[in-house]
Amino acid sequence: MQIHITARHIELTPALADYARKKFERIARHFEIVLRAQVILSVEKHRHSAEVVVHAQGHHDFRAREVAGDLYAAIDLAAEKLQNHLAREKDRRVRGRRGGKVKDRAAAVAMEPKEPTISRISRVTPRTLSIAQAARALDESELDFLLFLGPDDAPRIIYRRQDGTYGLLEPNL
Repeated sequence: MQIHITARHIELTPALADYARKKFERIARHFEIVLRAQVILSVEKHRHSAEVVVHAQGHHDFRAREVAGDLYAAIDLAAEKLQNHLAREKDRRVRGRRGGKVKDRAAAVAMEPKEPTISRISRVTPRTLSIAQAARALDESELDFLLFLGPDDAPRIIYRRQDGTYGLLEPNL
C-alpha cells in the first residue's frame, strides 16, 4: 500500500512520519481492500489535526479527520476511526457474499427445509350441522375455522376469510 504523508504549517519530522506510516500500514494489513492512503497532518494554533483519505477497491474512499492536543493523539484517533469504517465495510462485503448460489450438492442438501414440527395436537369430535348453523357457531367462537359434519355425514371445514366472508372446504370423495 502506498502512504503519502503531507504536513501543513509544521515541519514533518522523520519520527512523526514513521509513526503515521506504521499506524496506517497496520490497518492496511488487516483490510485487503485498501489500495493507498493520503495522510494530511496540520497545526492551527493549538489544534493538531490528522486527516486520512483511504482509497479502496471498488472506487470507495474512506475519510477520517480528528483533532487533538498533539499530533500523535490525532493520528491515533484518526486511525481508530478509519479502522472502524473499514471493519464495517468488510462486514458488509462478507454479509453480501452469504446466501448466494449453492455450488455443491452437499451444501444444497444441508439447506433443504426441515420437516415442520407440530407443537400441539387437538382432538375434536365434529358435530352434525348445516352450513348456516356452522357459520353461526363460527361467529360465536373466537376460532378462525370449524370442523363439522354435513347432513350427509361428510366432514367439512368452514373458515373465516380475510375479507369477512366465509370459505367452505368439502372433501372430494
